[in-house]
Amino acid sequence: MLEAHRVSSFRPRWEVREDGAPLLVLDKKGWRSGVEYTLDGTAYEVRSTWTGSRYTLAQGDAELAHTERIGRKHWSVTTPDGEYHFRRRSIWKSDQEWVPDPEASTALGGIRRTGTWRGDAEARLPGMPTPLAVFVLAVVLLMWEQAAAAATAAAATS
Repeated sequence: MLEAHRVSSFRPRWEVREDGAPLLVLDKKGWRSGVEYTLDGTAYEVRSTWTGSRYTLAQGDAELAHTERIGRKHWSVTTPDGEYHFRRRSIWKSDQEWVPDPEASTALGGIRRTGTWRGDAEARLPGMPTPLAVFVLAVVLLMWEQAAAAATAAAATS
């Protein structure tokens, strides 16, 4: 199980733990929606389009995985080894379920918020390779961050 704890209220930065032990830190890069992290001595980067509709996991110039339609009811992560399917748990919650296929009735795992105000989360993605599990967790955290910013902007214009 991965746990993400927001380090600062002012800057999007999360400490990620695996089964309670420190694993890595997700550092937001600049004004764009993306993070960088190092896992087992390897540097990874989660890149996003300016709209936040597509995210890519990169190691240097190599694309390892990508996702599109994040935030929709159904979305997936595509890797050279296949696809991983996710869906929003309910219309009222932003929790995400990992499912074997979009129409499945049972979930393999998922990501849920554990702290509303700080943006903490827990990811249960059994059997998923750690670099990919961290990518999925980072994408969901960034999606929640983007949704919170949009809600704040909408409230400010009201």
